[in-house]
Amino acid sequence: MTKEFTTREEHGKKIKKSFSSIKFSCIKCGLQKIEMDEIQSYPNKGTEIAYVTALLFCRRCKHRFHVKILDQGARNTDVYFNNTL
Repeated sequence: MTKEFTTREEHGKKIKKSFSSIKFSCIKCGLQKIEMDEIQSYPNKGTEIAYVTALLFCRRCKHRFHVKILDQGARNTDVYFNNTL
């Protein structure tokens, strides 16, 4: 196992843990206790994570939905948070 792979694996575990701490609500009934299954992180080149996906399930209304969060990094932050656009 190479050091680069270990770093990417540890980074992936950290991203999954942070993603799991997000409190999603059901988009159909609003229940805040959503079960997360199949959390996956997809690495880009090197150790950066390109995006994280999860399958979410609401026990109350039996609704399932898929969430995908794209990581664009710090370099694109100014484009989206500039109020003068």
